[in-house]
Order: sequence, then C-alpha cells, then structure tokens
Amino acid sequence: MRVSANTARRTEIAQFVRAKGTARIDELAHEFGVSTMTIHRDLDHLHRVGLLRKVRSGAEAPPTEAFERNIELRRVLNLAEKQAVARAGVAWASDRIDMTAVALDDSTTALHVVPLLSSHLPLTVITNFLPAINDLSTDARVRLNAIGGDFVPEFSSFLGPQAIRALRDVHYDVLFMSVPALSRGRCFHPSSAAAQLKRAFMDSAELRVLLIDHSKLARRAIHRICDVADFDVVVVDSGIDPDEHRRLEDAGANILVAES
Repeated sequence: MRVSANTARRTEIAQFVRAKGTARIDELAHEFGVSTMTIHRDLDHLHRVGLLRKVRSGAEAPPTEAFERNIELRRVLNLAEKQAVARAGVAWASDRIDMTAVALDDSTTALHVVPLLSSHLPLTVITNFLPAINDLSTDARVRLNAIGGDFVPEFSSFLGPQAIRALRDVHYDVLFMSVPALSRGRCFHPSSAAAQLKRAFMDSAELRVLLIDHSKLARRAIHRICDVADFDVVVVDSGIDPDEHRRLEDAGANILVAES
C-alpha cells in the first residue's frame, strides 16, 4: 500500500502527538523538517478528521478510542511492522496446517494477510471486514464468506448478534486476528460489540494466530477479549521491548518475533 508524502507525514505527526500527549507547533516543525505553516495545515487536517485536537500552541492527543475508530489512520499506522507480522504469521500457519479455510477479523493488521494468500488458492475466506471483502471479492479462486450484521462505519465492519450467530455455523483452519490493546497477558478492545465478535471468531478456529505490532503492548481498553495464552501463537514485530517480551512469556504466550 502506497501513501502520499503528506499522508505519511500526517500519520507520523498523529503518532508523535499520541505518544507524547501534547506537542508544540515549533517542536513539530523541527521534528519533521517542514515549515510552521505546513504544520498548521497538517494540524488543521488532523483536527478536522478527529485524529488530534489542534490547540493554540500546538496539538493534543484525543482519547485512545478515537484512534481505534478511525479506519484510515489504522491502515497506515506502523505499516512495515504490520506487514512483517502478517508474513511471519502466514508462514507459521502454513507449516502446521493445510489452509483451505481462513478467517480474518476486522483488523488492518490481518488485512495485510490478504495478498499473502495467493499461494494458497483456491481458498475459503471468512471475514466481517469490508476492506477485506472488497479486496477478495474480485478473485474467482476465493470462496468468500462475508459475515453480515450491523454495519459499523467507524470500524468498517459488521458486528452484532447476527454476525455472532453466523460465525457459530462455520469452522475454519486458521484465524488471523489482531487487537488494539494488550496488557498483563490480556487482550482488550474499546468496543463491547467488537470484543464479543472477536471471541466468536476464536471459538470457530482450529488454529488462532494473533498478529500484533509492539505499539499495542502495555495498552488497555475497557472490554476484555481473551488471554494471550488462548492463541496458538502471538506474532509481534522486532520492536518489542524486552520487558514486554518477558511479560508475554510469563503469561503463557507462544511468541514469534517477526523481523521487519
């Protein structure tokens, strides 16, 4: 996936402000090597789409949930890390099971699995994620099982009781899934409906693969999904902090570190 220079810079600005909590105009101009007028325009755009709050002196980070609900930001955040864990996750699963049916949840990390499935076609793919449905629907070698339900534009996916019932009627070889927050060996999500559907995805899988970049670690959200030990493997990028790696191991996770 290619992004423009403006989009890439604005994504990095949003990440920078998110990490620090606040940032000044002059600080951002120095950090990103552009003029203060460019930073003003960037902040105007990011404020307009809800990715941060522009204030008089600079910018403030919005609540975590605002990031998780913005699909366009999620698609370009930590792109190299997501691609790395997707490659490693698919390779790990391919060595252990004949992938005739796979499931993808509504995570942009799992979305990077889609182009990697070409060597496993023909294949059945089960997903509730509209971007994945759109990407897969044009390939005649894919038997697409689109999980319907209540469409939630913020997540660009289908959730709710109907989607949960649909997942109870299927079974698949591998689930590729991600979560927005992981702390103390537990996975969390800011949305109750999304957390429930992720649990339903897990119930119908032979193998469960968690794909996660290191920015999700030591973060929490309101609704608990599951424990990391519930996955057959937890694939994380090489940016993981050694202390976080140890905490995952202590929680019972089978960890695979993906090199970018």
